[in-house]
Amino acid sequence: MGANIALIFNILMNVAILLVFFRFLIQLAAVSPYNPVVLSTVKATKVVDMFSRIFPTLAKGRVNLAALVLLVVLCLFKNFGAMYLAGSPPNSAVFLLIYTFVDMIQDLIRICRYLIFATIILGWVVMFTQTRSPYIEVIQELAEPLLAPFRRLLPNMGMIDLSPILAFLALYIAQVLMNEVARVLLIGW
Repeated sequence: MGANIALIFNILMNVAILLVFFRFLIQLAAVSPYNPVVLSTVKATKVVDMFSRIFPTLAKGRVNLAALVLLVVLCLFKNFGAMYLAGSPPNSAVFLLIYTFVDMIQDLIRICRYLIFATIILGWVVMFTQTRSPYIEVIQELAEPLLAPFRRLLPNMGMIDLSPILAFLALYIAQVLMNEVARVLLIGW
């Protein structure tokens, strides 16, 4: 029974975190607000608008502090709940904060990898079918800020885009570093 409750709690928290995170990324990447996917995400995350009365937006409205604060609160609640339901509540608040921060960065790296991979696959889909959907546009617009710095580094090779390979390499290095930090953190506590 306890394992089922922990699983349901984990699923619900991950869905809430993912929705708020996509709300943050959509605003950060300046995705078109008229896209139906963006409209439904904004409607599903109305709670962010309540927090935006307290926390302002930065960088000409692109960095939504309300979504970021809500994301941190949700991640803290998820990690505390998961530890509590597993029967090992955290020893200290500092450990919970550091663990949540490392976990959030690892999740960010994972989502960035998924976005880049989805962009590659959807690029092929668009090329072969010659059609675009709102979902494809949102994913490509979300991945563009990740790939743009690498495109500036590489020479123009026409139809061949090697920027995802460099982005995957950079994300892999970041993931290895964060895994090492997580390992040291867990050993230290």
